[in-house]
Amino acid sequence: MKQALALPADDLDLRLSDLEQVCHLGEGACGVVTKVRHRGTGTEFALKTAHYARPSRAADEEAEALRRSAGSPHVVRCHAVLSGAGGEPAYVLELMDAGTLAGIVGRRGGRGIPECALAEVAAHVHSRGVAHLDLRPDNLLANCRGDIKIGDFSVSRILFGRTDARRKVSVAVGSPMYLSPERFEPDAHAEPRGAIAADVWAFGVTVLELFLGRCPFLPPGGVRPSFEKLRQAICDGEPPSAPERAAASASPELRGFVAACLQKDPRRRATVAQLLAHPFVTRRHVDESRRALRELIVEARDAGVGR
Repeated sequence: MKQALALPADDLDLRLSDLEQVCHLGEGACGVVTKVRHRGTGTEFALKTAHYARPSRAADEEAEALRRSAGSPHVVRCHAVLSGAGGEPAYVLELMDAGTLAGIVGRRGGRGIPECALAEVAAHVHSRGVAHLDLRPDNLLANCRGDIKIGDFSVSRILFGRTDARRKVSVAVGSPMYLSPERFEPDAHAEPRGAIAADVWAFGVTVLELFLGRCPFLPPGGVRPSFEKLRQAICDGEPPSAPERAAASASPELRGFVAACLQKDPRRRATVAQLLAHPFVTRRHVDESRRALRELIVEARDAGVGR
């Protein structure tokens, strides 16, 4: 039974019984995603069947995040929210046919994304209306048109409306390697602006990871550090930076963009508006940058990435 959710009208009246499973796409802490096909039209979707630690609140937050983001070109479109057999929410989502940016980088064998294409990623994903709180390459999805969109709002927090300006939200959630220093505080909370600042840090780590081909907090060999060592590196160490002298040296614009994101003091971190106005984004050649990203995505998709 379709839940009451004010999403843009679709031509299809979607029901779970009309969707046949094609293949498994992925699984995370809050749900399983499968590729499905509408029996009547052949239209393909991604179906996320959610399971939450705190079902009611988490489902409300994710559904509201999807409703608030409806129509955004930077967020994966939700066509419907249905009720699964056990009453759990099932989200019928736009299918991003090239998978995740994590998958694309992984398929490149440790080679990062070239700056020209990376600048287009930076230009795409900063327009959003919620604190995502789990931005990372696994939650940035691509299609073969060269679009990059944010997915998985399982731990998102809504920051809309006048009353929200006075409401603190929990930010002690998300993947540890992408947590900003202030999010390691016990029971960390932040004002809406601070929650967005936490996303900016995570995006800086993500951009650097996409450039390097590995998370900057992973040591050579990719051995994952303990939570305590990771906390020490993020909270007590110097923020990671893009290499200035190396085989894959970064331009001053990229280094400046990453540095603007990875300020340890959230009050000194760049705002979303400042990042969109950063030379790394504004000085890119738009057609060339978009073409480079699209070609990289198609090459990776054809090699079986992201599945």
